[in-house]
Amino acid sequence: MQRSTRIQPSQERQKPRLLLAVFVGVLLFCVLITQRAAIREHQLYFTEPRRSVAFELSDLTEEWSEATLRERFPDIPPNCEGISEPGLGDVVCVLDTKSFNGVPALFISFFFASGRLQQVSINVPWWRHQAARDYLDTSLGEPSASQIFPHSGVRLHGWRLSNGAAVFYNRDMSINPLEWNAIYWQSASLCERAGCFTARRARS
Repeated sequence: MQRSTRIQPSQERQKPRLLLAVFVGVLLFCVLITQRAAIREHQLYFTEPRRSVAFELSDLTEEWSEATLRERFPDIPPNCEGISEPGLGDVVCVLDTKSFNGVPALFISFFFASGRLQQVSINVPWWRHQAARDYLDTSLGEPSASQIFPHSGVRLHGWRLSNGAAVFYNRDMSINPLEWNAIYWQSASLCERAGCFTARRARS
């Protein structure tokens, strides 16, 4: 019986493969390091028992407080802590959630200044970008304004609310599947100071 022969790849052919494997390994390591918090957030979302929340964006007012959160969401104790981020207030309370009004939501952050609600960020998983947009169109109608060109790398849709507050949502999905989308509410007083619908922020 004749033994079959197998041609071994030369060292010259193996070298590019080795370099590629090293490059991929380094790339994955960098992703794990830089995206560790995002990976952890998604891990908790899929492994923890969580509850859904429901409220209308038009119901949000500056009268909401930490006590309001505990009254409205008694089954989801908020995690509140002091912050010192300019423009975000002095306290943030986070609810770890399963969904918001039927739209998957990793968590919801409520930002307070002197006990009054100023901003809310509802953080929607990357893969449910369109579901959140459909919800906003259904509940709030067509956007009042939309950015044509990106500002700080982001283009936003914006909705004016009848009480002077505003809601924003990123028009485009990130290329990074670990980066979530944000339905962002801003209070009427904050919009009055910052100009939520100036030409710089959004264009009709």
